[in-house]
Amino acid sequence: MVAALMAIGMILPIKPTIVIHAQPIHCQLPDTFSLKWRHSVEKQYWQEVYQLHYPDLILTKTYLQTFGAGTPNLGEPTRAPDGYLGQLVNLPMDELNWLVSHNMQGEIVMGDAVEANPAIMPIHQMIEDRSVVNVRPEKLTVWQYITLPRCKAMTNGTNG
Repeated sequence: MVAALMAIGMILPIKPTIVIHAQPIHCQLPDTFSLKWRHSVEKQYWQEVYQLHYPDLILTKTYLQTFGAGTPNLGEPTRAPDGYLGQLVNLPMDELNWLVSHNMQGEIVMGDAVEANPAIMPIHQMIEDRSVVNVRPEKLTVWQYITLPRCKAMTNGTNG
C-alpha cells in the first residue's frame, strides 16, 4: 500500500511551483520573486515583483528609479527599496517570456526587493545574449519537486 502511494506521488502533479526555462537554466523559483533590469532608454533600474497564485503569476508591484515617457503609472503608491518609487499593480499573467540581453543587466531577485539582503541570480551572465527566459507556474510531481534544483542555489547570495 505504501509503495502504491509513493508511486502515485511520483507521477501525479500536486505542488504548484514557479519554474524557469532558459537554456541552460531549469530551476524552481520561490513563490515571490522580482525581475530587475536596466531600462534601455532611461538607463535606470526597473523591478517587477511577482507572486504565485496558481494557476497564475500575479505582477503585484513595480519599483522604478525614475519615471519617463511610456512609464506605467496606474497603480497606487507602495513602499519601495531606497532610491525607487513603488506602485501596486495586481495584474494576473499565465507566464512570462523575458528577453534578456547582457546590456540590460537582467537579474532575478529571490523574494521581494524590499526585503533585506535578497539573493540575486545574475541571469544576464548565465545565458546567451538576447535569450528568452520563460517563467511560469507549473504543478510538479513530488519527484519533480524534490529533484528540480532551486534557483536560489544559483545566486550570488547578496543584494545588488
